[in-house]
Amino acid sequence: MIRQLIVNADDYGRTPGVTRGILRAHEQGIVTSTTVMMNMPYAAEALQLAEQYPRLGVGVHLVFTSHYPILPPEEVASLVRGDGTFYRPDELVERVIEVDLNQLRAELRAQIELFMSTGRRPTHLDCHHSVYLYPPFFAVHVELAREYALPMRMPLPPLEELSEDESPVFVANLPPKLARQIAAANWQVLQGSGVPHPDHFVGEFFGAKMLNLESLLQILRGLPPGLSEMMTHPGLADEQLRRESGYAVERERELELLCHPQVREQITELGIELVNFSVLSQ
Repeated sequence: MIRQLIVNADDYGRTPGVTRGILRAHEQGIVTSTTVMMNMPYAAEALQLAEQYPRLGVGVHLVFTSHYPILPPEEVASLVRGDGTFYRPDELVERVIEVDLNQLRAELRAQIELFMSTGRRPTHLDCHHSVYLYPPFFAVHVELAREYALPMRMPLPPLEELSEDESPVFVANLPPKLARQIAAANWQVLQGSGVPHPDHFVGEFFGAKMLNLESLLQILRGLPPGLSEMMTHPGLADEQLRRESGYAVERERELELLCHPQVREQITELGIELVNFSVLSQ
């Protein structure tokens, strides 16, 4: 059976260095897809640069845990601090029941509309930070994907692929029972929506311990049949990124690995077809 792989680079437009790194990972490596953070100051510039790379799929990296909202802060008061910036993930986790879902929906819709105002249509939707897997938030995400007829990322495996004591990567910090409950609730919403998504998700290529050539080659060798998405975060660690993020120099290591000639050779030997999310819209 055919094995297809979407290699998506998150955080496009976060800083100029991240943007340049992602474009290099596409041009010289195996990245086929990226998602832009529309609430970042460099998003417009990043989208203009992406027009030079017609084979790069570009979607929207929906954000409500970093920087400022697109909408005026007073219109999304339940999502922002007193200074108008979004609550960070750890802060939001403590107050999820206080979030006005209508405000969340409006902000995320504004980010999609801002992307589309450039004359382009996003290839898909995904979201920044795993707090969006809180089922009421995830339901809003699915609703918008359905409204705009867009594919989306699903980072949680079906329950039948999990053991009783296993928590998926994106909710690895949660007790297994709670993680399974979240996965079950979100799969129920997604499957009932008709929104297309890849068959499998690979989230392991992240963090210093996994950023070595053998780990990446092992991920490729272990890809199951069907369509998989692998989440990546390549970039160049410019001064702004080093100042704002705890994941900076690691992005340069990701970039190096994604461009490694042995990685491309492995993909060819395994017969893996590199694609982007547009295959789900055909």
